Amino acid sequence: MGCLLAGLAGGALQAAAQTAILPLDEVRPGMVGEGRTVFAGEEVESFGVEIVGVLDGAMPGRSIVLANLSGGPLAHTGVMQGMSGSPVYVDGRLLGAVAYAFPFAKDPICGITPFEEMVRFTEMPLGAGAAPGVAATPALRFSPAGEPSFDPAPVPEVGIARDGRQLLPIRTPVAASGLSPAAHRTLAPVFRQLGMELSPGGFTGATRAGAAAQTGVSPLKPGSPVGATLIGGDLVLMASGTVTHVDEATGEVFAFGHPFTGLGTISIPMQAARVEANVASLSNSFRVTSAGSPIGVWQQDRATGVRGRLGVRARTIPLRIQVEGSRGGRRDYDLEIVDHDLYSPLLAFSALVAVLSQEERPAGTQTIRLGARIGVADGRTLAVEDVFASGAAGVLTGAAALVAAPVALLLGNPVERIPVRDIEVDVSASEEAQAATLSRAWLRSSRVRPGGTATLRVALRDFRGAEATRELEVPIPRSAAGSRLTLLVADALSVALSDQRQGVTGTPTRVEQIYRAISRHRRQSRLYVRLVGSGRSAAVVGGEYLPSLPPSVRSVVSRDSSGGLTRELPASVLWEGHLDVDATVSGSRQLTLQVEAR
Repeated sequence: MGCLLAGLAGGALQAAAQTAILPLDEVRPGMVGEGRTVFAGEEVESFGVEIVGVLDGAMPGRSIVLANLSGGPLAHTGVMQGMSGSPVYVDGRLLGAVAYAFPFAKDPICGITPFEEMVRFTEMPLGAGAAPGVAATPALRFSPAGEPSFDPAPVPEVGIARDGRQLLPIRTPVAASGLSPAAHRTLAPVFRQLGMELSPGGFTGATRAGAAAQTGVSPLKPGSPVGATLIGGDLVLMASGTVTHVDEATGEVFAFGHPFTGLGTISIPMQAARVEANVASLSNSFRVTSAGSPIGVWQQDRATGVRGRLGVRARTIPLRIQVEGSRGGRRDYDLEIVDHDLYSPLLAFSALVAVLSQEERPAGTQTIRLGARIGVADGRTLAVEDVFASGAAGVLTGAAALVAAPVALLLGNPVERIPVRDIEVDVSASEEAQAATLSRAWLRSSRVRPGGTATLRVALRDFRGAEATRELEVPIPRSAAGSRLTLLVADALSVALSDQRQGVTGTPTRVEQIYRAISRHRRQSRLYVRLVGSGRSAAVVGGEYLPSLPPSVRSVVSRDSSGGLTRELPASVLWEGHLDVDATVSGSRQLTLQVEAR
């Protein structure tokens, strides 16, 4: 019985005792066995395995078995992306899963994760997560042009494969159906930071899972292709690998043999898959895979692989996108994205980039108007909207980031995770560049009375050179008598940079501040006007900006010792307004006003 599953952690596979395990301490160089995987379609095939050696302690508390593979297309392709999890048997006993490879290797030599380690490392309680305010995963950030990046990078590229000597986890191919070449160019580098490679994909139509639902037979067996669905519905992004073991009694599934996301407890849809083709590459060969039906959920993603259960539904966030195209007509997209602090914002961004690049042209003059409603768990709906036009950097990525950035703030803020219930996006597009530039700004008079108003005039020039003039009345506080004030007239990005330099923005400390920050997002279609007084005390207290503090309040603030939650500022924003422009607007000017003494 020692070769059976008895003795593995927690008894998770006690009912699967019909599957014998080859313990690591019995593995010897020269042993010959067989692996199982799918090279084409859905039929599992065998390939040859010869044990080369064992790397004890290859990683902390772990070992890797080196083996030479043969058979099928492997002499031509080498170890392929998508083979991760392919089970290896010696004398009928399960040794482990193909999981590692040498980039650029001329021979199909792989690293095998012992199955006993796959069980031990994934035997974890569900629901364990990071404490509020503790960053357990990299933060997703967006540049002013909407380009995403991670801080820190989840998978650092450290001289990867420059000499091909590093034994690395086989990169996970992500089968992408509905992804245009333009979207692929934008998204591929982002997913590469997560250890994934975008590849072509499709839908299988009728799937094994449909038949399995009628017969009661498991849709998976060792060696079957299987997916982890990041985006489902009218657009699919499905990470693909191979099943290592299925416990028929419990419905538990083991796969990959290395981390997929490495995020521990997860809830990612498990999906049936079909292998369409094998593509040989000098770097990393890969399988082209199509997605089938959802069949379960992945629940654990650990150092030695992923573990899930058949017949259970994963938590997802509905994402509906309605597009009124520049060529007329309307198209609706019904999608579901994984519910996770790191992945949900990225996947919302990816879905919008994919849809917009498909519906609209990736280059040339165009304007995209986008509005989104983000439902949160307490029943509220948060709304954002803006205009994006060519002439401004990153039209498609900027529009996508407008939705993804607040989702990232809701799920990954330092206060508490705010669950997202659903997301609805409305897009309208035109093939005209509705963009304007602030060419001039002036005051009817630079001397004003306290308690009165200053008349601001601005000239906006459209992309064809036509100029239009707008006016705005700026109220002057009575308390500003005898002061010299500054009037900032600027686009959203310039105001944001000014806030950054002046330290006006603060880290939120309450959920209500997060909601306000989202609802007050600065729009590219607005020209902001800000009246600033120097020498007038202001402060950021507990993430809240407090302008023009009276001396008594300033005294209290200066004595505050709440560990960096309080910060005094040298200037105060006395008033802020804006002009709505039916276009994106760029440019900034700074004017000076002298307020008369009383």
